[in-house]
Amino acid sequence: MRSLVYCLALVLVVAPVVSAEKMAVDIKSADGVMLKGSYYDAGQPGPAMLLVHQCNMDRTSWESLASSLSGAGIHVLTFDLRGFGETPGEGLISPESFPRLMKQSPPDVDAAYEYLLKQDGVDRSRVAVGGASCGVALTSDLTTRNPEIKAFMALSGFPSDAAKAHIAKTPGLAVFGAAADADDLTPGVHEVIKASVGGSKNPKSMVKIYGGTEHGLPMFGKNPDLEPAILSWLKTQLLN
Repeated sequence: MRSLVYCLALVLVVAPVVSAEKMAVDIKSADGVMLKGSYYDAGQPGPAMLLVHQCNMDRTSWESLASSLSGAGIHVLTFDLRGFGETPGEGLISPESFPRLMKQSPPDVDAAYEYLLKQDGVDRSRVAVGGASCGVALTSDLTTRNPEIKAFMALSGFPSDAAKAHIAKTPGLAVFGAAADADDLTPGVHEVIKASVGGSKNPKSMVKIYGGTEHGLPMFGKNPDLEPAILSWLKTQLLN
């Protein structure tokens, strides 16, 4: 009996520990453009999240949050919009570039979302999406096209009118919003964030408005409680 107990204990000690893994991926959009992405495999079956960067950054801006989420058991996909990071394209080289970017990006966001759902171990019934700045508009519209999405995160960005209506009529969609009250890139965005979250009928929706001029992810450095709050909120929505 003592030998049996010893063997069982040895098995427990040497058993492999499941861990998260980050890998570079290629995502083919509808018109054949290869979007460069990073997939954070949680190492076990579980929920998932798509993150879309703001339009003065690229997918690497999500490294800290994405790593924390995957370490908690949530699969994460980030990718570079066209002309950002490693994805080819125009990016923002002129005032006319932004409308073109926002018009051509929805199919790319759809492609990334479908790529995420097809990954091994992803529970398609527990998926969140979110973005910062221009990424908010893109992911908010994604929720209207995919009503199965359970949670939506908006940092310093404007959800579309269609998305705000969807939030108001979809109590199953939890919303987290954050912005700075003196955002120097998008004045008044904090009021839009408050109104969008306030329109949610989901009791777990949450809004955090900070003092300052930071726009999007720079809020993390100024407000060290924000990233942990987002992580805790997403774990509550997706893991419980």
